[in-house]
Amino acid sequence: MKTIQIRVPDNIHEKIKELAKEEGISMNNFIVSSVSNEVVRQETRDFFKKASANFNPEAFAEALAAIPDAPLQESDRI
Repeated sequence: MKTIQIRVPDNIHEKIKELAKEEGISMNNFIVSSVSNEVVRQETRDFFKKASANFNPEAFAEALAAIPDAPLQESDRI
């Protein structure tokens, strides 16, 4: 595990301290969790950006048109 040192504005430090206390975790755990969530968010964005690069609207429309009309099942209702 690596150690890094960061500088944050006083108001951000206080907010981190407050939020970590509310969660019942250390400031370090709160920061690691927050950074991890951001990494996952960006990886997910990159995944969908790559996955959608070859999107073909015409093929999508054809695929939707091939789905037969059917009444909603009760289990499909919200």
